[in-house]
Amino acid sequence: MTRCFGSAASASFLLFASSVAASAETQVNYHCDDGAVFIATFVSEEGAPGTASLAFADGRQIALPQARSADGGRYVGDNTEFWIKGDSASLSIAGKATTCKTIE
Repeated sequence: MTRCFGSAASASFLLFASSVAASAETQVNYHCDDGAVFIATFVSEEGAPGTASLAFADGRQIALPQARSADGGRYVGDNTEFWIKGDSASLSIAGKATTCKTIE
């Protein structure tokens, strides 16, 4: 019986370890042409759409689910679209669009 428990414990650990390894989080700083500054936190989990959480210098926060994109990463939510490609991005909030670049 101990042997069976050991196998179950090993299986549980492997499932936990693989779920940890299958999740990734990346933070990127952006500065936009309109003066907006924000940190984008990208979270992706294997087998699930990713998300981007935008935390602006003025305290605003926006969480966006990933949307289909033929090129780059695209995140869309209530009146907001954030589309990234390389070190450039476009951000549109309530119809007002701006271009953004990564900063270090």
